[in-house]
Amino acid sequence: KGAAGYARLTHREVSRRAAAAAAGLSARGLKPGDRVVLLSESRPEWGVAYLAITGAGGTAVPLDAQLTDPEIANCVRHAGAGTVIASGRFRERLAALASQGLSLARVDLDGGPGALAFDALAPANAGGLLPDLAADLPASILYTSGTTGIPKGVVLTHANFLANAESVLKFGLSRPDDNFLVLLPLHHSFAFMADFLVPLLSGARTTYPESLKAPDLLAAMQETGVTVLVGVPQLYAMLHRGLLEQVKRRPAPARAAFRFLLAASGRLLPLVGERAGRLLFPQVHRRFGGRLRILASGGAKLDPAVAADFRRLGFQVLEGYGLTETAPVVSFNPPEHPILESVGRPLPGVEVRIAAPDGDGVGEILVRGPNVMAGYYRNPEATAEAIRDGWLHTGDLGYLDAGNYLYITGRAKEVVVLPSGKNIYPEEVEAHYQQSVYIEEICVVGVEAGDGPATESLRALVLPDFEYLKAQRLSSAREAIRWDMENYSRLLPPFKRVTGFSLVKEPFPRTRLGKIQRHRVQELYRDLLAAPPSAEPAAPADDPLLGRPGADRILDLLRQRAQGRPVRLDDNLELDLGIDSLGRLELVVALEEMFGIELPDEAGSEVFTVRELLTRVLEVAESGGPPAATRRDPWEAILNTPPDEADAARLAAGTSRQARIFTWCFRMLCWLLFTTLCRLRVRGRERVPAGSPFILAANHAAYVDAFVIAAALSFREVTRLHYVGFQTFFQHPLLDWFARNVRVIPIDMDAYLARALRTAAHVLRQGKALCVFPEGARSIDGTIKPFKKGTGILALAAKVLLVPTHLGGTFDVWPRGQRWPRPAPIRVTFGEPVSVDELLRDPAAVGADDPERLMAALRARVAALAGSVDAGPPLA
Repeated sequence: KGAAGYARLTHREVSRRAAAAAAGLSARGLKPGDRVVLLSESRPEWGVAYLAITGAGGTAVPLDAQLTDPEIANCVRHAGAGTVIASGRFRERLAALASQGLSLARVDLDGGPGALAFDALAPANAGGLLPDLAADLPASILYTSGTTGIPKGVVLTHANFLANAESVLKFGLSRPDDNFLVLLPLHHSFAFMADFLVPLLSGARTTYPESLKAPDLLAAMQETGVTVLVGVPQLYAMLHRGLLEQVKRRPAPARAAFRFLLAASGRLLPLVGERAGRLLFPQVHRRFGGRLRILASGGAKLDPAVAADFRRLGFQVLEGYGLTETAPVVSFNPPEHPILESVGRPLPGVEVRIAAPDGDGVGEILVRGPNVMAGYYRNPEATAEAIRDGWLHTGDLGYLDAGNYLYITGRAKEVVVLPSGKNIYPEEVEAHYQQSVYIEEICVVGVEAGDGPATESLRALVLPDFEYLKAQRLSSAREAIRWDMENYSRLLPPFKRVTGFSLVKEPFPRTRLGKIQRHRVQELYRDLLAAPPSAEPAAPADDPLLGRPGADRILDLLRQRAQGRPVRLDDNLELDLGIDSLGRLELVVALEEMFGIELPDEAGSEVFTVRELLTRVLEVAESGGPPAATRRDPWEAILNTPPDEADAARLAAGTSRQARIFTWCFRMLCWLLFTTLCRLRVRGRERVPAGSPFILAANHAAYVDAFVIAAALSFREVTRLHYVGFQTFFQHPLLDWFARNVRVIPIDMDAYLARALRTAAHVLRQGKALCVFPEGARSIDGTIKPFKKGTGILALAAKVLLVPTHLGGTFDVWPRGQRWPRPAPIRVTFGEPVSVDELLRDPAAVGADDPERLMAALRARVAALAGSVDAGPPLA
């Protein structure tokens, strides 16, 4: 596309230019079978150059435009190419390679010094110069791996490509009135077949967008009337996510209408196909130009949920399976009866069988047909290993169902084998956990045991969706992801669950078609567990920021908080420096004391990196007063500050006559429900302090836990009790009114943690009681998880008694992942009140600091109550 709009080439013009260039190559000595490197970004001239090379009888060697100079040289030497046709962007790099001894005749697609211009190839008289081409003549050598070692070049003949294209066309992928949008690199066999050869042979159009940026792609689709989009699963996942995000921003009635219409379209699919979606969602189709009908996916597994939604929206989704070695398509989902979890049926003329299937029918996929490669170039050993008895051994694992639909389960070399002998297919597990809105990318790897080759456990490397976390004002990526992964783990068999995860900051290395390069990720995983990274010198561009007054003091403070880790400007506060929500709060208070400034409570949740922290703090400091002369303990500064006016009014509302009446009704309802349906039994209620302030600390296994505690205590005790609960549960006005009347202190671990802690400390100073669940979240399996140290900090500052409390049976009533509660016996045991000093002397008090030691000892006491015998029902 130029300033005047899209340049257009007709099929006749492409044929004429290709034939002229082919004649020019022949006239310059190119003989049948000679290799010619093609090195260019995807553009119309790429196709013209390819047709010119093969038309002259040469073998095209298309290379990835993202290869490094040594990789280019390695492939050129292995192919024995004497000519390269390249775009202008490679002019200087090829000249540098020539100066290093790489001898190549250069043809420049854009013209320019030091090379023959492509348009100048045509001889004065081109007649009779083109050779006749044999079907078994190599058309392409495609390098798939080994670009830095011994390359592996797939030799594909004219017969291979034409047989595959003919089979694909029978599936209805292309019509003469179609328009394909070229997004993928044409050097890859999938893009070459779907975006170049198929439309060329069917008389369709192809459109090359100005760039791969979303606005340019949408503009190209709208301006040129694109009908077929060929992409990889990542592209469709991105488009799907973008559509859903737009829907989320609409008013509630519009969101409900969208969900209803989407469900209705799904119901109509078996009857009228995708036509219902086109009628029900015209605005979506207008966004993509109004003519888009086919979304073709390949290169990796497409998420069935994404495919299903696009079908409901009125798009025909075609997913297939193939390899470079099969030119490339092996199977395609038939448009009239697709099965979204499958990659379809084998193409006409292509045979597929499963070698050595296991009990589930899973084995290596073998392929035979006219599309199977001639072999690997100059590598007879690899060819003999891949093709045996006429069958190509793909290295992929899968199975065929009764309808001859093929299902892919993974790569044989990527299967994780557990000590039990169970085989785990990483892509299947990754797709399951990828449903979390907090996860951008995930890669499941096997951690080997020290005494054998079998894998001990599954671990995951997770790239958080930082943009989503930032939009939700969640600073603790690890906790959010852990919560979701625990929930999704419950839906998997135990042997398929990941046993732990590590967070990474950069996307995983992938192939050009989006497949994770697992061997490189394994290296990344080993590095992640090795010694911490060394400090790197700051870039000169960062000097102005680092030179601002106070920057060095902030960095010194961060080094102290990071416990010796090196601190760099682009480090993530949580992932790199290990500063969690409580640590951020301490950091904010320390910075306020250091610079004599006041930062808003939400400041800790709005900065994610060291750079953002420096910029935010220094901007406030430079517009404020001088640095503070003294330093206070951060928690003393937080907890001794009275609550603000709004929080004080909220506390006052909880002591009103209306609140007392509501509390009595609420407590009686809880008592009736749990004694009747769950046979509630209580032990040790007499141990609850009658008049002094205390913190009641209980294990947390179900939504009903706070209600059970209300039922287990007397009305007098309940009216003194304040609960600490997550703010997200009480955002609706009706739920907020409920929370005020039963004295819930809303807490947001990311944005307003200091505010909640100040309010809780004030409650204790007023002689009231506080109910907390120190695990911070409901247990995934009913066991008591480690207690977080926030409660310990509060108890140390307030010097109040703690009442260990164990709730038994609530997990059976309403475990995580279960939609509705069910009746089951519940037992509540209150332990002996214990002081902070007594807990710190407990042998179970282990940890890095006093709050951690305190919580470890308290957790041990709660766990010890689990074996207590019930005494009887609670008092009415």
